[in-house]
Amino acid sequence: MTAELFLIAPPGPLPEPILAAIRDVAARTEVAALLLPRRDLAENTYKTLVKAVVPAAQASGIAVLIEGEPGLVRMLGADGLHVSGSLAAVREAVSALKPDRIVGAAALGTRDDAMLKGEAGVDYILFGPLFGAIDPAQREMGRWWAQTMEIPSVLSDPGADLERYDAAGCEFIGLPLPVSGEQP
Repeated sequence: MTAELFLIAPPGPLPEPILAAIRDVAARTEVAALLLPRRDLAENTYKTLVKAVVPAAQASGIAVLIEGEPGLVRMLGADGLHVSGSLAAVREAVSALKPDRIVGAAALGTRDDAMLKGEAGVDYILFGPLFGAIDPAQREMGRWWAQTMEIPSVLSDPGADLERYDAAGCEFIGLPLPVSGEQP
């Protein structure tokens, strides 16, 4: 089984490098999803970024996931919401967005955390960090999930790239969107 690509945009407020990277990657390979992390961007700056990126990514057949409140998904035309927070936040997102939109959750610790979020009705569980190095225990938890559970898993490996990655049996591999140049 080959993992589908789940790209993670770098932090930063500028859409142009992200748009260029989307065009480049989409011309070379199929991409299932793009996550636009909010990090420390101000709300209006983040909304501007999302509004610029969503139409271009969707035109390339890429589902766009954002972070934040469920209401932002519909307002900004995104395909879904990625929730890194609590089980209550996951449940709120599922209640507000399903079945029309995608809801995914990060498993930030234990198998129990992942299972509870999965039982809440998410479309995927993400294992590993969005930025930084993946811990071997996170990789192993992603492998375990993929072998055991029906809900798709995303293994986020920020240190890997499009040519070299190990999805550990997960259905999706989370890789950094290869953006040229620095984002402030």
